[in-house]
Amino acid sequence: MRNGFTLIELIFVIVLIGVLSGIGFYMSRPDYTRQDAQYTLLKLKEARYRALGYDALDPSGCVTLTQAALSDNEAPKHEIKSTITLTPNVTTVCFDGTGRPHTGNSVTLNTLMQSELNILFKNGDKNSTIRLFSGTGYAIIPCSN
Repeated sequence: MRNGFTLIELIFVIVLIGVLSGIGFYMSRPDYTRQDAQYTLLKLKEARYRALGYDALDPSGCVTLTQAALSDNEAPKHEIKSTITLTPNVTTVCFDGTGRPHTGNSVTLNTLMQSELNILFKNGDKNSTIRLFSGTGYAIIPCSN
């Protein structure tokens, strides 16, 4: 009758625990693209909310969509760690009193956004996207497969 474990069994269990913890560590790395996309989505929704109901341009109803501008913020601090690609290439979005997005720093009729804006965040092999709809100013992070 056996009273304990053999050395081979103990080594096998230790190796198995090491492999499982290595896989768990790799899977639990933060997804910076998702965090950056969620933060930028929050900034877009905040700017739209501030602009709603105003007839004139409210400077708080604008967002500059560059890595430097989004990282330069008040508390809580958030540093954008992803590269940002805009399609079409629009660096500043302002919202008018009805929540519609405009390109640039003005909210005139000729600056009204004509097509949806896709904001792609890329960090390593991971991507996240924000889609800003032109007619409504509604912004979403589409589900990825």
